[in-house]
Amino acid sequence: MSEAIYAELKNTPAYVRGAERARQNKAPSRSTPLGSVAAARSSGGSRRDMAEELRAQDDLTAERFGTVYYKPATVAGIDLKLEPLQPSIGTAVHGLDVAEHLDLDDPDPNAELVVFLRTLWLQRRVLAFRGQGHLSRQQMVQFARHFGEVGAQYGERQHKPNSPHILGHQVAAPGIPDMLILPSDEAVPGAASGWHADATWQQRPPMASMLMCREAPPIGGDTCFCDCYGMWEGLPRETKERVASLTAVHVGNVGHQMDGKTPASVHPAARTHPETGRTTLYVQQGFVRKFADEHEVPEDEAHKLLLQLKLQEGRPEYTCRLRWQEGTIALWDNRAVLHTASADFWPHRRTMERLTILDFNEARRKPYYAPPGETAEAPSD
Repeated sequence: MSEAIYAELKNTPAYVRGAERARQNKAPSRSTPLGSVAAARSSGGSRRDMAEELRAQDDLTAERFGTVYYKPATVAGIDLKLEPLQPSIGTAVHGLDVAEHLDLDDPDPNAELVVFLRTLWLQRRVLAFRGQGHLSRQQMVQFARHFGEVGAQYGERQHKPNSPHILGHQVAAPGIPDMLILPSDEAVPGAASGWHADATWQQRPPMASMLMCREAPPIGGDTCFCDCYGMWEGLPRETKERVASLTAVHVGNVGHQMDGKTPASVHPAARTHPETGRTTLYVQQGFVRKFADEHEVPEDEAHKLLLQLKLQEGRPEYTCRLRWQEGTIALWDNRAVLHTASADFWPHRRTMERLTILDFNEARRKPYYAPPGETAEAPSD
């Protein structure tokens, strides 16, 4: 399918614009992580020379060996192997064939297998399903519908970006407008390399994201996930007490603009998860710009406090790393994790397809904070 995707891209205006640097044989820009890693790995020269050198370095032999630790589980007659990616976050699910074991024509969120997977997902925040490359795009949409309402590309449907600055590595899937294709190749490299939760600039950010890997690089291009429960618990008590009363401003980028306006929303810095009742740190470098003006936090204090919060991102104790394989699907809880791509795989291709999932329960979509011990009830809009 990856070859077909790139055939679709060849006439996409954003892709054509993005390939201009490649046509000029200029090396990837060092102002981007992909370009800086490529420069660090290579001896320099033209773009073609660098690409050839890096491909030679990455001419690897594929073989699987070693020990995998997992927890066995039998659900609805299906034998699953649950491989933890890290002690506190992330589980790879082996033994599941989505097309065979779920009724894709009639998604049932109450099916025994779905209830099990959703419970595991709430516990582990990130699930990876290996070996699903045979699924069509439409079947991926049907799989996502078992867990929630499939939203528009960025969640709620009232916001449809129409910015002329949308990048070449974010392309609408033909015939499936809710799906976003995220391609990266030698000509147009791209990766969302910066800790963020998806579309928090929305008034009601999406519950979850689902990502299918159609083509993985031979090395690199992993996605890392950071546990926002751990980020909150790792803060000093006095910081928690200060942050719990604050809200923060989340601002989208130029690619998210609609009718020339950049979207922005205000959300609590400490967020109560609407299903588990636990507290997450809901501040990240991707979209949070400042604390809301109404709090009148002095500039020096605000700078130091935001820095302290953002330094929680990516600590190894809170983080798992998903090594992509062709046909792997990841499902993550956008309310409880941050994620970032590892932009280290140029000039190789990495081709992904993303869906955004909204909570079936609309009352749980708007972020809120309820102090521990109080009734955790989502506010009405």
